[in-house]
Amino acid sequence: MKIMKILGYKYAVKRDIAANNSSWSAACNSKKMEIILPVDTERDQNMASAIIHETIEALDYHLELDLPHRAIMALEAGLYQVLVDNGVDLSPLLNGIDE
Repeated sequence: MKIMKILGYKYAVKRDIAANNSSWSAACNSKKMEIILPVDTERDQNMASAIIHETIEALDYHLELDLPHRAIMALEAGLYQVLVDNGVDLSPLLNGIDE
């Protein structure tokens, strides 16, 4: 399990096989301070993108932004693309997550 700080809160980032059979691809539970990724999520692009998405979900919760999910999805896609296109190494986001 990886610990990731979001606005000073310590979120546990972990993979869960139960998520493989659900209708969602990843989840953020801000009350439990958890980001859950399905075990079958591919390591690089999909996982980094999912972590960015769930981080935006946590920011939305803690900052009480009340963003529509469509806006969160657009921010995740745009932010991911900007980071990748500008050579930002996203691999540290993936380090320490249980396989």
